[in-house]
Amino acid sequence: MTENSGTRAGLRVGDRVKVHAEGTSVFVIVSVEGEDALVESVDEGAPGRFPFHCKLSRLVPAES
Repeated sequence: MTENSGTRAGLRVGDRVKVHAEGTSVFVIVSVEGEDALVESVDEGAPGRFPFHCKLSRLVPAES
């Protein structure tokens, strides 16, 4: 599979995701580098809100 800039497994920068299928918190993909994504909470009021790295393979698209 050929990867396009910022995409892998159908996930792209700007997509809303959860860190696992049972998760309730929603994050946005800020950037993608190799197997890793930098994600950040979509809730601007979340305490301690900061971007963090997560494996793309663990992310699940969030329902709209």
